[in-house]
Amino acid sequence: MLNWLKKWLSSTRLNEQPGSQTSFRAEWTKILVRRVAPYARLPAEHRRTLHRLIERFIEEKTFWGAEGLEVTDEMRLLVAAQACLLILHLPEFWVYPKTKEIILYPQDFGEVVETIGPDGRRYDVRDDKIGETWNRGPVLLSWSVVRNSGWIDARGHNVVYHEFAHALDWLDGVADGTPPLGDKSRYEVWRRVMTSEYKSLVFADRNGRRAFLDTYGASNPAEFFAVATEQFFEAGARFRRIHPALYAQLRGFYKHDPANW
Repeated sequence: MLNWLKKWLSSTRLNEQPGSQTSFRAEWTKILVRRVAPYARLPAEHRRTLHRLIERFIEEKTFWGAEGLEVTDEMRLLVAAQACLLILHLPEFWVYPKTKEIILYPQDFGEVVETIGPDGRRYDVRDDKIGETWNRGPVLLSWSVVRNSGWIDARGHNVVYHEFAHALDWLDGVADGTPPLGDKSRYEVWRRVMTSEYKSLVFADRNGRRAFLDTYGASNPAEFFAVATEQFFEAGARFRRIHPALYAQLRGFYKHDPANW
């Protein structure tokens, strides 16, 4: 009960009235205007809420630089701003409570695995990644990709949105493409729409057909949700036109309407 009360009180502070003051740094605001496209389109009261979320995110999360990368305040800010944009209207999700650490790599990263070629020879192959999310573990990101991800990508890609969509998906203990939806009545419609759209993407991928959604989302339902989240925020108008039912489900979950940004 005490933990619940603390959470409620802090959540209330995050949603203070528009006239409340914040210690958000002036230079951070300038960076966000310059580097994170959706920020400039947010109403003033939503910016204030986002500022509080960003401050809490940076305060609560530990950032590490891998392979000698020095993590700066601006790097923390860009990751936090994009991650917190997803939960701007979702106070019930706190600030990614299962995610304690953010690890930034200078470039793509991954393990080197040994494989055997058709000729029988053994080869070392690097399994390159630009992001990865662990349940109750860190979020790993390639800084070379993150630093260019704040502005709208014509292909609908944003690695921060993608990985933190996974973090939301993990909140109920399983990454299955269905984050906690709250109202039980929403699950049936969500699963029906998501399953139909996922199967359509798998069909397109297997048959070499072009698709609006990145076919990496055909890997499994968890990746489908993460890919759909990327393109929901990055290409909202086209998304709504091509996949109206899927767009409606994501709009209902995130309580954002990027098609009107």
